[in-house]
Amino acid sequence: MRIIFTQSFLKKEYKDLSKYYSVDDVKDFVLKIDGKFIDLSSLGYKDGRLVKLKITKKIASRMIAYIFVSKDLFVPLIFRLKKDKLFGENLSVNNREVKRLIIKMMDLAIMDIKNSDFEE
Repeated sequence: MRIIFTQSFLKKEYKDLSKYYSVDDVKDFVLKIDGKFIDLSSLGYKDGRLVKLKITKKIASRMIAYIFVSKDLFVPLIFRLKKDKLFGENLSVNNREVKRLIIKMMDLAIMDIKNSDFEE
């Protein structure tokens, strides 16, 4: 599986946490995916799944990533500290604010990928 970092993710999500985690750290987290995925077909994204990662290394944080199944591609979307008010306590697609942010970041990621605006 290829891991790509879209410019929208690097600018909006990773930037604040880069003082705690390197890009290589994020790649290591991806290797530890436990296989619990959220199907997105009900949201209109039938080619992928969401995965939530709990990260306890250095400082507790959470990540949501999109997996393009048909392209074997892993795309981090949201990366926040556990103490983040929006994500730390209720990182769920049922949370209206979280759902809105996930969809926004997915749309930005898809645009970045189409424009080849990403790093591997």
